[in-house]
Amino acid sequence: MFVRISKTRDGVKYAHIVEAYRDESGKSRQRIVERCGKVADLLAADPDALAKLKARASELTAAARSRRGAITYDTSSPSSGGLPLNLGWLLGVAVLDRLGAAEVLRKTAKARGWRVDAARMLETLVAARLACPCSKETSVGRTGRMLLDGGDFGLRHLYQALDQIGQMSLELQQAAFKGVGRTAESLSTVDYGATDYFFHIDCADADVISSTASRGRTCHKRGAPKEHRLNLVIQLVLFCDADGIPVCYQLFGGSAPDMSAFPATVAEFKSTFAPGRVVVIGDKTQNTWSRLGALSQRADGWIVSEPTRKADAKLRAWLDDPTGWMWNTDRTSRCKSTPLKRAVSIKLNGMPSVAKETAEKIVATWSAARAGHDRRTRQDIIAQAKALARDNARRRAGGKNGLKHTALEAVGLAAGETTTANDGLLRVAAKIGADARLDGCQLIRTTEIIAPDEQVIARYRQLFQIEDAFRVIKADLEARPVHVRSPLHVEAHFTVCFLALLVTRLIQKWTGLPAGRLLAALRHLEAIPVGGGVYRICRPTAWDQIDAATGCPLNQDWATLAELRQWRRSLAKAVKGTAFAALQTI
Repeated sequence: MFVRISKTRDGVKYAHIVEAYRDESGKSRQRIVERCGKVADLLAADPDALAKLKARASELTAAARSRRGAITYDTSSPSSGGLPLNLGWLLGVAVLDRLGAAEVLRKTAKARGWRVDAARMLETLVAARLACPCSKETSVGRTGRMLLDGGDFGLRHLYQALDQIGQMSLELQQAAFKGVGRTAESLSTVDYGATDYFFHIDCADADVISSTASRGRTCHKRGAPKEHRLNLVIQLVLFCDADGIPVCYQLFGGSAPDMSAFPATVAEFKSTFAPGRVVVIGDKTQNTWSRLGALSQRADGWIVSEPTRKADAKLRAWLDDPTGWMWNTDRTSRCKSTPLKRAVSIKLNGMPSVAKETAEKIVATWSAARAGHDRRTRQDIIAQAKALARDNARRRAGGKNGLKHTALEAVGLAAGETTTANDGLLRVAAKIGADARLDGCQLIRTTEIIAPDEQVIARYRQLFQIEDAFRVIKADLEARPVHVRSPLHVEAHFTVCFLALLVTRLIQKWTGLPAGRLLAALRHLEAIPVGGGVYRICRPTAWDQIDAATGCPLNQDWATLAELRQWRRSLAKAVKGTAFAALQTI
């Protein structure tokens, strides 16, 4: 091993301890063993830092050589048939143990006299969701495929543990919140998002339960899923902090509109996690007078987007005004803001809907990249409109499906009209020109009047992280379809998926790996038993980055059971000593 100094494009030098090795094809490669930081910072703290790093590299080389040995076995003897055993789950469980959720469940089980080890079951289900997403019954049956596990659970114990996990859902989320090291002050702004999950169950719940039902009693019903599926659905609300780390979730009925569940979910979030004032970040679907009224009634704030195409004449005139814009240095984007008033709906003296005037600030931003995208989209719509305007049969068959407002007006010739298609296109030309002036513009409404415009824009643009969290939990962690039926089991299923998502996000923040590569690395770190307590280690290249972050490298092709147990202990120690709240954002 040796010390390598690398330079970035901006001229900053970084120091790494690097190991040379050969890959499967015999080519010489290098992998980072330890990331030491910026050279300038190291020398400022200690002039002899580079010499000490070289000594550290020599120590690591000597330690690696001391572990080397010869492995001999009789190739003529029959194979033991040993299957590959997963090792990546150990990192996920180490982070879960750091959060303290399993410990809370273990203490509660002891206090209440539960006979089932629900804490061990929770660790097994979360590890299986990370290492090999499958049904809960299959997860319990595959515990023997996880090295150093040794768990033996029955199907009856599984469903008993799911009942207990479902009952403790909120307490487990609170424990995880504290385990990350966040405080209530870190939740001054939170991202809010809602999505739905479908079931592979034929009939809906018989009991009609409101959207404000307590945890563990939410029903799955036929609703209006975003993906237009015919399956039964249940809806999930997720709160994330400014770093994109999940804070909590809540379920509500599949047939209940998101608008009716919004006040209850925000109220539970505030009472459980953030007793102070909260600013909720949401997209344009949250920009309704009833939802914002629920926030205003609790003295909370919001940052939500405003549909630019629906801007009134006064707002369009303000956008067309060239004064007040603040450009960036390369003049590829600009922004400006203006205060205004708007009415929201609150409850007052038993009246469910009373208008209340609220002070807001509207922030407008424009970017050249967004303008180009909007222009290309509009050109495609106009091309569709022209094609439909010249084909009466196709226009009547297609109707209004799949067309935006410019195309609709362009081809919106009612039956019996004598207007020609070309006249229809001319009639809409003025509207197309008005829309073209809004290319690249985005409007954001906020109650944070004194906050700088750049800060409001930057905070709103972080909202993509909650959509990425939905993608990870649905696609990578395979949280759907949901096969369990009873409300408590449904709650337990999403508790397991939430904790798996939180563990994934924390490891992402620690290692810098994207979710897909990270989970693939966890699932493909395997040990194949070859006999005599020796294992052949198969590891993906992404583990080089994980080893550098954790400081516990497993960069050898062969290992004994004792070495793997020592690696597990070192990994748990490294996780406990890491301040996740202080790491860089993902």
